[in-house]
Amino acid sequence: MFNLPAETFWWLVPWPFIWLGLGVILYFKLKREDEAEENENHS
Repeated sequence: MFNLPAETFWWLVPWPFIWLGLGVILYFKLKREDEAEENENHS
């Protein structure tokens, strides 16, 4: 594929999934912190 050596190909392939995973984890972590802050402010 793209005439790359197999090793290079396998170095490149996982990165979009890794960044996607990190993004989702950070999103939920920050969202939970935001909700906790909102709940503190309301009480």
